[in-house]
Amino acid sequence: MPDKRVSDNSIVLGKRRTSIAAAIRVYPETGSLRLKIYELLVRADSRGATDQEIESILGISGNSVRPLRGSLEKQGFIIDSGTTRQNTNGNLCIVWRAVEEGMML
Repeated sequence: MPDKRVSDNSIVLGKRRTSIAAAIRVYPETGSLRLKIYELLVRADSRGATDQEIESILGISGNSVRPLRGSLEKQGFIIDSGTTRQNTNGNLCIVWRAVEEGMML
């Protein structure tokens, strides 16, 4: 896996908590939608949240939530929890959660 630049708000998976803490410290300023999504998932702890729940709680369009959540997953800040919940249409949706290293900071 190629190294990711911290300036891209990326971290390298498999690094120690101190490396993750440093990457998070330079993460976008408060008010960033990605940061709001990440903080929501940290607060949700192991319960996590679906894309639709993130949309509802933060009042952000799904067309914004999905790519932002996707970038957080790609960068290693959040993961698929392995569980699903039904959305308002009755479809099963992935429940996302912050990675444990992020929750320990």
